[in-house]
Amino acid sequence: MTEIKPEDLVEDVIQKYPQTVKIFMDFDFPCLICGEPVWGTIKENADRNGITGEKFENMMKALNQSLKKE
Repeated sequence: MTEIKPEDLVEDVIQKYPQTVKIFMDFDFPCLICGEPVWGTIKENADRNGITGEKFENMMKALNQSLKKE
């Protein structure tokens, strides 16, 4: 995975890029480290939690920028 896409599974992204947990949490994504499982794609979970439009686009940009800092 060289780019994080909306259709990527949340659990795959977190497993491969643990630094993304903080970014997800900064954008009010569901709790990722408190033991509550998050299933499905980034887009599905974002829609379910009201992370849409510009906020969603900004989150995706931040996630991908975090890959460049590795």
